[in-house]
Amino acid sequence: MPKKSLLKRLNKPLASVKLAVFIIISIAAITAVGTFVEAKYDSYAARKLVYDTWFMYGIMGLLVINLTAVMLDRWPWKKRHAAFVLAHIGIIVMLAGAVLTMNYGLDGSMRVGIGEDNNLVQTSETDLVVYTSFDGDRYSKTLEQEVDFFKNPPSEKHPVVIPAYEGEIRIVDYKKYVLPSRKVVVDESGKGGAGLRFQLQNPNVNVIEWLVQRKPDSVATHNFGPAQIHLGKAPEKGRGANEIFLTPEANNTLRYVVFQKDSEKLHKKGVVKEGEVFDPGFKMALNFRVLRFLPSAIEDWDLQPSERPTPLTTSAIKIVFDGKEHWVLLNDMVKLFTNNTVYLLTYGNRRTDIGFKIKLKNFAVTRYQGTMRAMAYESVVEVPEKGEQVISMNEPLKYKGLTIYQASFQEEEGKPVASIFSVNHDPGRFLKYLGSLIMSLGIVLLMWFKHLDFKIARKSQKDGEE
Repeated sequence: MPKKSLLKRLNKPLASVKLAVFIIISIAAITAVGTFVEAKYDSYAARKLVYDTWFMYGIMGLLVINLTAVMLDRWPWKKRHAAFVLAHIGIIVMLAGAVLTMNYGLDGSMRVGIGEDNNLVQTSETDLVVYTSFDGDRYSKTLEQEVDFFKNPPSEKHPVVIPAYEGEIRIVDYKKYVLPSRKVVVDESGKGGAGLRFQLQNPNVNVIEWLVQRKPDSVATHNFGPAQIHLGKAPEKGRGANEIFLTPEANNTLRYVVFQKDSEKLHKKGVVKEGEVFDPGFKMALNFRVLRFLPSAIEDWDLQPSERPTPLTTSAIKIVFDGKEHWVLLNDMVKLFTNNTVYLLTYGNRRTDIGFKIKLKNFAVTRYQGTMRAMAYESVVEVPEKGEQVISMNEPLKYKGLTIYQASFQEEEGKPVASIFSVNHDPGRFLKYLGSLIMSLGIVLLMWFKHLDFKIARKSQKDGEE
């Protein structure tokens, strides 16, 4: 059998119409399932469960093989094959661009507070990071590992085990969607900072909050606007604000000092313990009550599982260390103590350094008349070399290979406090555009050849009639 004929026979199944129909139906079915999953959950779930999967990649690979085989089946090409070959090459080039973007692109978000700057983009990939300290102060990174618990969740039978200098950290559970509520409990190790639940009250104000020190010598702060409450060591002089500092004492009491915003001098001081009330002496006539005081406390979470994501849900992992269980929320951390070592474990989205800082100089929002609903908003940012630039909803900033879009904004008490940017790097964009151009050219040629065939047939018909 001639060599050419053998290759033709081998190529025939790959270039068959049946395979093309199978591929088209498969893509349609996967897209339909992806649309359903995205509607029920969100785009992240659709990507993880449907699009970023072996069967989607397999169908796309089979599509490239089929397109290539169909072109080879027509070899040697003639002039009339130009349209069909260009259309097939265009699709393959577009797929190559998509693969390039998927492997080397960047797609994340960046939060920049008004007057602040940032150079870190948060992406959807998640990492586990463990820091270790032997003196409780200086930490060294001892582990950084990418994890995808959404697709590969740990379990009691198949935990993720992180070796430590003393014992091991075991990740034994994962919840995709939970509604967390914070709680403060006694730290049985006795090495955590203090915890204080307080109440500020007058006829118009009733604030109840927890303050928890991350470590005994740190300062935890709650700012409710007219005043700031601190749990930790007090400064010697006031700092131009209404402030109350509460410092834990050895006998389960708290020593408090009060500063007023119009004076650096100490305004008031005293000692208070759980259940007692004192008047800080502010002009707004507030009473400060100590509802609960824990000399050693840690923050923990009560988690309510949810079937679907909402703006208030997040994911969480359960870890076991030294016989104790802890839940860690996404983008949160937990401290683990032994007699000689402190471990700081974080579970969060990856943050990528883009190599330069974006400073938010100003942010403006226009609202629909009579409502708080945003109609349009824009940011004035400063980037190196280009100075001030405006990023609005329809005008992204293109800089150093990145496209920075105005995505949303964050506000507190009705006022914007930060701008949220979508940062995108698409290295396959050129191939996608080139593929689209080639495919469009093929479609135009196909229509042109059809037009020529129609004219030739019509001319032949006229010649036959004459």
